[in-house]
Amino acid sequence: MTRPVPLLLLSLTAAATPAAAQMLASRPVAPAVGTPAPAWRNASWLNADHPLTLPGLRGRVVLLNFWVFTCYNCTNTVPSLVDFDRKYRDQGLTLIGIHTPEFPPYAGEHDRANVESALRKYGIEYPNAQDNDSKTWELYGIRYWPSFVLIDRRGNIRYAGYGEFHLNDGAYRMWDGRIRELLAE
Repeated sequence: MTRPVPLLLLSLTAAATPAAAQMLASRPVAPAVGTPAPAWRNASWLNADHPLTLPGLRGRVVLLNFWVFTCYNCTNTVPSLVDFDRKYRDQGLTLIGIHTPEFPPYAGEHDRANVESALRKYGIEYPNAQDNDSKTWELYGIRYWPSFVLIDRRGNIRYAGYGEFHLNDGAYRMWDGRIRELLAE
């Protein structure tokens, strides 16, 4: 009977091969908290009359939400995000959905009309970028739906995280506190 090898050990052992090392090296690394946020370049936007850019948002706090409308955890979090947008937009928060499909194009997540329908269904009025090529997802080193990146008024990443949360639960209160902290700076 053999003992199972811990996953971490397997990962380190696999990285010793040239092919595995190249694969691990090519994975995008998330920008560190406290560093300038990378500039996204999404061309397709919904709920916005022009593409939003980091330089154009300088002076505002920005909350990026990486999501996809077919993700149960993502849609469960939407009411909290709609609430943040309603409470803090006029105080200097710009909430941006980065809609990044999980499945191939034939599944419908890449279709603009389907995303527009989801925005209406969930009452989302804040801007959403279509990240159909996952370039912004990769730029930020995102791995999970939903994920969040909170950027301060100077364009630096201050907080990042992932996972579902609900109105007024502990995670909601944590993100609410972070937003208020950055708005007060």
